[in-house]
Amino acid sequence: MKRTIEYVVAGSNDMANHGRVLLPRKMTSLASGRPGPLAEKCTPTNDLDALGEEGLVRHVLTFLNVKEHHVCKSVSKQWKSLVETLDMFRLDLSVRSPLHSKNLERALLSTIHSYADIREINFTGQRSLCDRDLLVLTSCFWSTLESIVVDDCLDITDFGLLAILNAQSQRLTRVSFRHCKHITGRFAQSAIAGQHPSLKTLDFYNTRVGRNLVQGLERCFPSLQHIFAAHTPAHFDLFEQAPFHDIKMEWMRAVGNQFHDAPFRLVLADFNATASSVFKSSSLSVFERTLLTHPSSLLDVPLDADGYTSALLYACDNDLDNLVKRLIKLGAAVDVTDRDCATPLCLAAATGSLSSVDALLANGACVNARTLSLATPLYFASEMDWTEVVAHLLAHNATPDAKTTSNSTALCVAAKNGSRASVHQLIRHRARRPSFVTLTKKATMEELMLALCLACERSHLDIVRDLLAFGLNPNLVMDNGVTPLYLACQMGHKSIVQALCMHGANPNFRRPAGGVSCLYIAAQEGKADVVRVLLSFGVHVNATMDDQSAALHIAVRMGHLEIVQVLHQAADGGDLNMQTRSGLSPLFIACEEGHTAIVTYLVESPSYKVNVNLQTHNGTSPMFIASQKGYDEIVKVLCAAGANVNLAKHNGTCPIDAAAMGGHAGVAVTLLHHGARVGGLALHFAERRDDPTMQALLMAQYQAQWRTVPPMLCPPPATLQLPAVDLFPLER
Repeated sequence: MKRTIEYVVAGSNDMANHGRVLLPRKMTSLASGRPGPLAEKCTPTNDLDALGEEGLVRHVLTFLNVKEHHVCKSVSKQWKSLVETLDMFRLDLSVRSPLHSKNLERALLSTIHSYADIREINFTGQRSLCDRDLLVLTSCFWSTLESIVVDDCLDITDFGLLAILNAQSQRLTRVSFRHCKHITGRFAQSAIAGQHPSLKTLDFYNTRVGRNLVQGLERCFPSLQHIFAAHTPAHFDLFEQAPFHDIKMEWMRAVGNQFHDAPFRLVLADFNATASSVFKSSSLSVFERTLLTHPSSLLDVPLDADGYTSALLYACDNDLDNLVKRLIKLGAAVDVTDRDCATPLCLAAATGSLSSVDALLANGACVNARTLSLATPLYFASEMDWTEVVAHLLAHNATPDAKTTSNSTALCVAAKNGSRASVHQLIRHRARRPSFVTLTKKATMEELMLALCLACERSHLDIVRDLLAFGLNPNLVMDNGVTPLYLACQMGHKSIVQALCMHGANPNFRRPAGGVSCLYIAAQEGKADVVRVLLSFGVHVNATMDDQSAALHIAVRMGHLEIVQVLHQAADGGDLNMQTRSGLSPLFIACEEGHTAIVTYLVESPSYKVNVNLQTHNGTSPMFIASQKGYDEIVKVLCAAGANVNLAKHNGTCPIDAAAMGGHAGVAVTLLHHGARVGGLALHFAERRDDPTMQALLMAQYQAQWRTVPPMLCPPPATLQLPAVDLFPLER
């Protein structure tokens, strides 16, 4: 659209004066009704040559937003001066601008020193705006501001409201806090100490403001003409009193019974007549007068004391198509929100009501309205796999890549829930967008990869294949250090693992932190089928983590015998004597965890000789740890395999000492039966435990060790009765 330029009709040097080239919307008049300062000196022109170089630069700068102004200021001192002296009367810091939570605060602080005269500032939809930002605003912009719009800024509380109301301003005429759910007004009007002689409008629509604040607020600000507080607890309280209570009950019955138009119109006519009578018979406050003259005051009356539900929200949430259309036809507001800040369109999209969605969009509902979690109607429709609703929302310019607080998008939630049709809709829509040329765009790639990971995690094979066919690289690493293949291995989805490996996924991927591999995580979770698939694609069986532990170690520790067998029988074979950084072997770990079946398999392996006496770095042997833990059956298996029962740690402690310290009499009998020698340390441990059985058993062997005749064999391990002291002959 062609824009008319205005300039000063004066000498040639006037074109260099700051602030002399203005847009038409700035030259008409101020909000107070006074003419603009240069209006009488300006005449319109479309001749860009008449502006001169500096005038043209000024004109171009007025088209830019705040973020772009910061870039211009860094070009040169002259451009910085031009930006800082622009006559920008209206500053847009809403979500329509490129600002977001990461740069909003910096932009706000920068703009304080960037513009000469700001009269209207708009923060609509900036969910990261907080009370502190409004304190900064009141301290710096205050001398010129005439309008402040803080709509849909959900972090703003009563402190931010008080920051505005307690300031001093001669020019402020309008303040809007629409949809700010944390504003309750739970403070006394005596806490308001500000002076705003020009303040005419306060807008608290769809907030949590109570009647204690808005009733009689004109006593604090005599110039107030309008206090909008529809769909609030204050609205509910007013309609709980006579003469509106009976009308409200009739309205709720009409809504609950889904009557035809006639009963609704009768209730509305009754309300209008009652409101007119109240106007004539009593003096009303500004709040009451504003509310009762609002065209949808009865239609949007809250159905509960908290002010979270309206008739339209109720109808959309319960999939009542006819009632939705009837309420919209009567004039119900389409931008009210519930407890979670969900609009009627969000609820209709979640229930899959295409006719309700169409009716709401046709009557001005915001297609990209966001809840507390930043979910949009498209997100809800994609989550529930309402394909027709998804297509309808996309046709009405719904933003497909809007992210929730959990960094999820409509495509991600559709892939997560297995909504294949919705995934196809979203991908086809992206492919038709002019900006969607390749997959090199970082944001697009991240979203598609997240969708792929979620589909892999939930085992939606068809969606995984669709996304892979779209050209995604399955080896890209997500922010948490995992790949789609890693997630599929962790969850045990065999078919997903096969599909990813066939599309080039690296089976030997290791996480950057810790070095956990796909094979390792599959072995840890006991996914034997996944382990076999990875082995078929050539995974390295003996690949280790940062602590030098391999998949075989974790499979043994978790007690997964089948996976231990699969890894050992692999083509290159799992090394049964491989030790971790601290010297733990698979056999040691099996003995430590008490997995008798795995110990038996390892020591009886025909294809690989396991070292049953392999010690850790501090000298602990499998026999020692099994004796210390009291695993009698494992001790028997180790003894049968030829383990040394007298192999001591580096500090001299033997397996019999560990058994005595733990009070494991059965283990002690087994060790003595296989030639364990008793020393003073074992006797000391038995004495400290005050265990007569262990003391007698060890003392008998200790005494027999100093006799000349070799001792008899100990009683069989199954017999735990104490032998007599003379049971053992003399031994040299």
